[in-house]
Amino acid sequence: MMRAGIVLFVIGAISTLVAMVPLVTGHDLPSFMWFLAMLVGVGFLLILLGLLGNARSRGAAVRRATSANVR
Repeated sequence: MMRAGIVLFVIGAISTLVAMVPLVTGHDLPSFMWFLAMLVGVGFLLILLGLLGNARSRGAAVRRATSANVR
């Protein structure tokens, strides 16, 4: 999930940079570029969810390992 989030974040970041070019040049920008620019947030959310899931699974593994050693 984190890899997909990173890919979406990078695509969104590049699209955001491209979307800022018309502000300087005065040209029109296709509306789908604004949609692609919104992928930054979606990618960031996927990265955070992946990190949260990874942390939870590592925490559960540590709890299992420490409870097995205590008994």
